[in-house]
Amino acid sequence: MKTILKIKLDNSFYFFLLLILLTGLFKEFTFIFVLLFFHELGHAMMGIILKWQVISITFYPYGGKTLFNKRENSKINEEILILLAGPISQIITYHILNIFFSYNYIYSYHLTILIFNLLPILTLDGGKLVNLLLNKIFNYLTSFYISIILSFLTLISLIIFCLFNYQNLNLFLLLIFLFFKIIKSIKDIKYAYQRFLLERYLYDFKFKKGKITKNIYAFYKECYHYIDFQDEKKYLNNYFCQNKNS
Repeated sequence: MKTILKIKLDNSFYFFLLLILLTGLFKEFTFIFVLLFFHELGHAMMGIILKWQVISITFYPYGGKTLFNKRENSKINEEILILLAGPISQIITYHILNIFFSYNYIYSYHLTILIFNLLPILTLDGGKLVNLLLNKIFNYLTSFYISIILSFLTLISLIIFCLFNYQNLNLFLLLIFLFFKIIKSIKDIKYAYQRFLLERYLYDFKFKKGKITKNIYAFYKECYHYIDFQDEKKYLNNYFCQNKNS
């Protein structure tokens, strides 16, 4: 099947581009965009290799987002590979640029994007990676809430640092934006968990591990469960039938 990547620019991106043109920073912006583009392309290409469906790549003034048609019960190691492919692709791109261009600021932009993106904030690659590693130890919801706590602690620390030591308005606004994105993630978790459960009810996943759990809110990724002396499929059938009738 032929794969066509849909590349999109968010409306806010055009406004940001106009500001770049007015301030004369087009050359610097071009290098930043090239790094971001190949970062996101790395995510997408690894997804294609692993036979994930890539819906689109969207670019914003603060970065990019690769959207996949993925299941909540996708394999943890596959998700980790896709996450790591972005930074690795960016590093390779930087070294190629460094061969042809000797501008010192390319290194600064590359390092800033790389380090910031790997911070343990849930909406960034680093936060998603931490969440996936936690999923190898804790159940789905516990992993999420630990990730949320780490995200807030990191964000609050960075915001305080910006206010007192590094007065950068753009970085401060970006941190505030991420703060509200995390708030939205908390509101959306109940829908994500319902998808997680529904997938396990509708599809037959071949899990190698099994666990006995006390309730439906303690399910792990990549594990089959037994609750109240019932196997997972039977329990989920009763759960969704009750919700449908209520």
